Amino acid sequence: MKNAVLKRRYLALFLPWLSAERAKRDAQIDEPFALIEKRHGAMRVVAVSVETRTLGITPGLALADARALVPQLVTYPHDVDADDALLDWLAQGCERYTPSVALDPPHGLVLDIAGCTHPYRGERGLKADLAARLERLGLTANLACADTPEAARALAEFGGSNVQALPIAALRVAPEVHVALRRAGLKTLGDLAVRPRAPLAARFGADFPSLLARTLGEEDIHMTPRRAAPRVLAELRFAEPIARTEAVLNTLGQLATEVAITLAERNAGGRVFALSLFRSDGHVARLSIETGAPTRDPARQGLARSPG
Repeated sequence: MKNAVLKRRYLALFLPWLSAERAKRDAQIDEPFALIEKRHGAMRVVAVSVETRTLGITPGLALADARALVPQLVTYPHDVDADDALLDWLAQGCERYTPSVALDPPHGLVLDIAGCTHPYRGERGLKADLAARLERLGLTANLACADTPEAARALAEFGGSNVQALPIAALRVAPEVHVALRRAGLKTLGDLAVRPRAPLAARFGADFPSLLARTLGEEDIHMTPRRAAPRVLAELRFAEPIARTEAVLNTLGQLATEVAITLAERNAGGRVFALSLFRSDGHVARLSIETGAPTRDPARQGLARSPG
């Protein structure tokens, strides 16, 4: 069986109301409210409910100014740890779609969905399934797919389907860089895309052109998954599900051989070998084998098929 070479695709989630929706669910809050914390020596609004936003209260506003607008405004302390815990819990749940899920705090996740969309009949079906699950949890989410994590993030946060049409603010750089770009008359990522990269590097740093290329979807350096990668990793992804036991066992043998080759190149062995099988319905089967002494022989690990 041949393993298809798959183009990487990424799905980004942006949860614009995560803090408020988490607080509303946890504390059973019904009235309009704001979450506050002390910043720069003053109490400030850091998150608001949808209803509060319609009253003119926005994140970043000093609490005194917010109360001048809405004297009866209800406030609660912002619980950053609770937000982080919810985001991590959501990332764990997204492993039903792909083993590669990355946190994008404070309001996002990124999934590497290459080879994972078949059970949902494509990207659109996977996005619809995930959006429906989030809606049942009472969470608002914007979802977008692209060829790089940065492009997917930008589209999820700012909307649309064309990265070049997004505002300069979609580029994750310091606020003063945004100001400088706008002063130079550059309003969209498309305006930046047609500019020579060398002058941009000279003005904004050597890393700026690479960040721009990744955000435009031109350059993919992949992402760092939430779960730490094992010291030696072998992976096979399939464009179609495999159902025959023989095919699974042959794949397992191939992976074990790849691991053995890598260990031999390092003149090393392993004592713990873990396997994860991601089924097309989202189920993940995991098993591990431990040995008394380091080894790199697939036959001794019990991971390779015997001849014949």
